[in-house]
Amino acid sequence: MAKQLIVLFALVAIASAGMKIGNGGLDLLKFSEGWRADYYIDQIGLKTIGYGHACVWHNNCNDIGKTPLTQQQGVDLLKKDLVEYENCVNNAVSGLNQNQFDACVDFTFNMGCQAFQTSDILKNIKAKNWQGAANAFSKYNVAAGQVIEGLTVRRANDKKLFLKK
Repeated sequence: MAKQLIVLFALVAIASAGMKIGNGGLDLLKFSEGWRADYYIDQIGLKTIGYGHACVWHNNCNDIGKTPLTQQQGVDLLKKDLVEYENCVNNAVSGLNQNQFDACVDFTFNMGCQAFQTSDILKNIKAKNWQGAANAFSKYNVAAGQVIEGLTVRRANDKKLFLKK
């Protein structure tokens, strides 16, 4: 009986932790963000480093230390950043498969938690309209009123991953 309780508690702890991004999502995110070992200014004017680590959201990067970063440091930084976006998706919806979750985390990392929470993607997921959710990714390819080619490609990749079995 005690063994069964320990197993049950372990399963509850794992389930309550929520999903984490998988290798497919991590690869997509790294591809979409690109790698930069040194600081750069991104498309919307934010000081950034690594795989899309925007300093304005993360203590102005005061805790990063010496640059250039190694790719392993960049991956570690990305995984640390992703916790916020994984939690956002986990708190908004459950029952996604790994690829669907990964596509939603990539979207949320790129567009923000509020954008995901108010998106047609999430509305369609909650309605169990999987094709509608996949199609909705393409609506989010605009920044500052302009269609951005990189966002168009990224949203197409999100859709493809979302639909992958």
